[in-house]
This record gives sequence, C-alpha cells and structure tokens, in this order.
Amino acid sequence: MTVFHRLNVAAIERETPEAVAITLRVPDELKTHYVFSPGQHLTLKARVDGEELRRCYSICSSPQDGVLQIGIKAVHQGRFSSFINQALEVGDELEVMLPQGRFGYQPQAQAQGNYLAIAAGSGITPMLSIIKTTLQLEPHSQFTLIYGNRTSRSIMFKEALSDLKNRYPQRFQPLYLFSQESLESPLLSGRIDHQHLTAIGKTLLNYSDFDHAFICGPEAMMDDAHTVLEQAGMPAERIHSERFNTSAIAARPANSASRSATQVEIQLDGRRLKIELGSEDNSILDAALRQGADLPYACKGGVCATCKCKLKAGEVDMALNYSLEPDQLAAGYILSCQSWPRGEGVVLDFDV
Repeated sequence: MTVFHRLNVAAIERETPEAVAITLRVPDELKTHYVFSPGQHLTLKARVDGEELRRCYSICSSPQDGVLQIGIKAVHQGRFSSFINQALEVGDELEVMLPQGRFGYQPQAQAQGNYLAIAAGSGITPMLSIIKTTLQLEPHSQFTLIYGNRTSRSIMFKEALSDLKNRYPQRFQPLYLFSQESLESPLLSGRIDHQHLTAIGKTLLNYSDFDHAFICGPEAMMDDAHTVLEQAGMPAERIHSERFNTSAIAARPANSASRSATQVEIQLDGRRLKIELGSEDNSILDAALRQGADLPYACKGGVCATCKCKLKAGEVDMALNYSLEPDQLAAGYILSCQSWPRGEGVVLDFDV
C-alpha cells in the first residue's frame, strides 16, 4: 500500500560540507508504524520547484536509539538531495513512507558472530544502524568496517564511528581508505576496488573468518567486493548488499513496440483498476502513473523494491532486479518499474 505520513523535521545536523543527518519526529500515534529493522530505508516525498519527487534513504539510527534518523548526501545535479541539504529547515514537514527493505541484519543476543561491512561514501548510512545495533545487542560479537571516502573531511558520521570505537575498542575495527588524500600506507590510499580489497585480504584481514558481510556503495565497488569475498571462500548467501542506484537503464522487450495496446489489471488499496500500456510507456509503473494511479515507487531503477507487487495472473518480462530475493521471486513478486506484460491477462496485487 502507498502510505505516507507527514513527519516534522526535529533536527538537522551537518555531517560534512555535502551531507546532513535528518532526525524526523514521529508522533506517539504513529510510532508503531515506524518500527524498523537495522538496514531498512524510508521513501521521502516532497515538492521541489513545483514537481513531486520521491527518493529513498537508509535509516542510520539504531532502533534502540529511540529516534528516526536518515543521512542524505548531496549528489551532483541531484534535485532532491540538494533541496534537503540546502533548503530544508527544522520544523519543516516531509511526507514519509513506512520503513521498507530486506537488507540488513537482526541481531540475536545469544549470537557470537564476526561480521564485515564494506562501504563507500553515503553507503555508510545503513551500515551505521547495522553495526551499532549488533554491537549493542550481541555482546560477544565483533564488527570490522572498511570505509572509503575521498578525504577525511568527507567522512559521514565520523564522530558516531569514533564513539563506537571508543565504546567497543575490542569489538569494532574501522579501516579508512581515502582516494584523494595521501596516507603513509599505500594499502589504505585509493578507492575500494578489487586490487585494494585483495591486498587487505592478504595482509590485514582474513575474509574467510567472517560469518557475514554487508556491502553498500557505488556499483563497481560492490561488484568488486562480491568477487573478492567469494574468491576468498565466503559463500554467496552470506554476502548481503544494498544498492542506492544503478547505471543500467531498464528497457522494454525488443518486440514490445510492435504490440497493440495491452491492458493490465491492478489491485490497490482494495480497489481494482485497469490501465492501458502505450508506446510512450517504459513499464507498467509508468503507464499506471500516467493514468493517475497512486502506486508506490521511489527509485524507478530496480533497486529499492518500493514498487514491488505480486503477479496474480499472466506473465511479464522484468528487465532489472537488484532488490528482490530468490524467495520473493519464487513467490511471484515483481518490480512494476521494471516489468512489461507479455500479453493480455496480467493481474497485479499491490495489497499483499
């Protein structure tokens, strides 16, 4: 369901010249709705220069903190992130969807794990929640963080990470890499890539010792990290990743342009409606939005899974999928932003 609530901005903290941490005030009557797991994200909606924009951002606070906080880094020509960083003020309101996402880890008090996080730039946002919560709730577990930035001035949540290191000196080990700042060790100078991760694995860390790994950052970095960890012997099912965006662009199936207009039936908020896909549409989601259906969505890139729904009948082609897990695919879930009907008779349910 597409459920947004207007939440007040309680605090804005400047983390770096390009990034802020936004604390949202959740009224008592909505607190049960905004209970979240470490690693989940929020979809925000706001009008920027007269246009409605939606973006999803990971929650950086721990559930034990008692606050709802997200970190937002301004990206080049990013209209929404620039608006947040430059124009948003304490006391303003944002429309916020309920927490979503399956990335992350739910700590267990009896667990005794050894975990690895690999992040670059704003990819630290979900990691901070995961690391903090795990160290809080699993007193016998350890966490190692490999964190890449341009310079030491661009580190998001630098103080929070230092506090964690001071609080858990024997259980939290952060390693910082800087791509535009020289360090004495060439091992820690440069981007997090295949070469650096391989070298770190041969000198500082034994990747096979880790029970689980969590990765978030640019696409190329994530691909390199997956490769290095698997080559080191870590099973793929123990490597968990969260993509903020992708360079790939979804495309309709090559033969779709020759088809006549196709109808799709959608169940949303207990109502049934039919939409028609035309030549101007790139996906079922595009067609639905064009015809006034208020479907849930955020990234439109197959990354966030905000637009997921269940295929109840018919068949679709799905161009990209960076968010649905194998069990969800087996259960019939698809991403409406990446899907196109193979023919008539497609029925989608957004209420499940």
